[in-house]
Amino acid sequence: MKDKKDILLSFYGDDFTGSSDVMESLSLMGIPTILFIDPPTLAAIENFNWKGEKTEEKGPIAFGVAGIARSLTPKEMTDELDPIFGAISEIPTNYFHYKICSTLDSAPDIGNIGTALDVAEKYFPSSFIPLLLGLPLLNRFVAFGNLFARIGDETFRLDRHPVMSRHPVTPMMESDIRRHLAYQMTRKISLVDFFALDNIAEKSAQGIIGNKDNSNPAPVILFDTLEDKHLPKIGQWIHKNSQSKHQLLLGSSAIEYALGTVYGMPQTQKNLPHAVSPTLIVAGSCSQTTADQLNHVSELGYEMVRLLVDQVFDDEGQAEQIRKTVTICLNHLLLGRNTVVFSALGPSDPAVQNILNADQTKAQPHRIAATQAIITKKIIEEFPLKRLVTAGGDTSGYIIKELGITALEFKNELAPGAPLCIAHAEHKGTDGLDIAIKGGQNGTVRYFEFAQMGGSLQKV
Repeated sequence: MKDKKDILLSFYGDDFTGSSDVMESLSLMGIPTILFIDPPTLAAIENFNWKGEKTEEKGPIAFGVAGIARSLTPKEMTDELDPIFGAISEIPTNYFHYKICSTLDSAPDIGNIGTALDVAEKYFPSSFIPLLLGLPLLNRFVAFGNLFARIGDETFRLDRHPVMSRHPVTPMMESDIRRHLAYQMTRKISLVDFFALDNIAEKSAQGIIGNKDNSNPAPVILFDTLEDKHLPKIGQWIHKNSQSKHQLLLGSSAIEYALGTVYGMPQTQKNLPHAVSPTLIVAGSCSQTTADQLNHVSELGYEMVRLLVDQVFDDEGQAEQIRKTVTICLNHLLLGRNTVVFSALGPSDPAVQNILNADQTKAQPHRIAATQAIITKKIIEEFPLKRLVTAGGDTSGYIIKELGITALEFKNELAPGAPLCIAHAEHKGTDGLDIAIKGGQNGTVRYFEFAQMGGSLQKV
């Protein structure tokens, strides 16, 4: 990088898996991106040791911080975000993006988006805040301010979605984005609907917002997005109307795809898929999508090692499960066998029901992810692992922290929002490790197979 002006965008992802989604989006648009685990300094960005294929120095780059705000209360969010946003704001960029899930996972008491914007506006003051959620590539659509998501061949309004309407922490009870966010903030939210998109280039921000009291916080401008062709129009509008430094943005990775049409150049997959055996997969997600993916690789002959989760809630049982699981996995890996550590096979797995029915003062779910992280670290300390796959937001976050990973860069596509990455770490056993971080709902049934092969077979 030649100077500070080459940093186009900074971002904070409100969970680990969603953060890698932004890194993938920008990288595929020809904007090399570094995903840090902790806020970096400008020197850390300028001196970053790229391990993969980076485009020419003359092009812009981006960076972000993988966070956990989606799982926090408003008070916890403020304490978490304030120092991170403060550090990021010290680095000049054109845009700062607070990245949220495309299914708007949030509630007044958990992952409150209004709280995040209040903190962000202290460091990235803006006269308006574009909000972009719909991304057809990920089967997410916004029509007349309502959010829709597709499963298979069927598209659901989000409050009727078979998964998101029943989310255990932040169930989506309202598909109207403005109504959903009204429970979390008092900001005015203006909509650019489907019909207005055709003439959006002629509209100024003030023309969309209309009259507003300048004492109020910055208003939000929500954009409908039904088709791919809408993203370039919105990207051009944001480019034309934004301030020159630290324009505050809100939304999913649709933000990056929109801006990428202005500042980047879409890339084809450069790195040919390269299979690695043995690959280790550590799955903490209990989604049906992940269960189907686990069943698929089981049929392919991967070694399946179940973590007995009901035994990890006391120290003695946890220690024994770690010892047994590590020993079994090392035996498989030393024989060159692809190996899977999993905690459940879908939401109906008896292990899940047992935990839900247990005394929550004893059966603390975070201990499962923490146990899987310790198991992963002990395996890597004993075996020269070259490729790791993690499934589940909590599991992935705990593993990244336990392994001392400091940053990630994009390597290859596996499924939208869940790429294969290269790890940066101080420990030589982890530095340079291939790692794929997958959310519970990401990927086709062949995702783990693609990860072991090093890329989507559909791309070659």
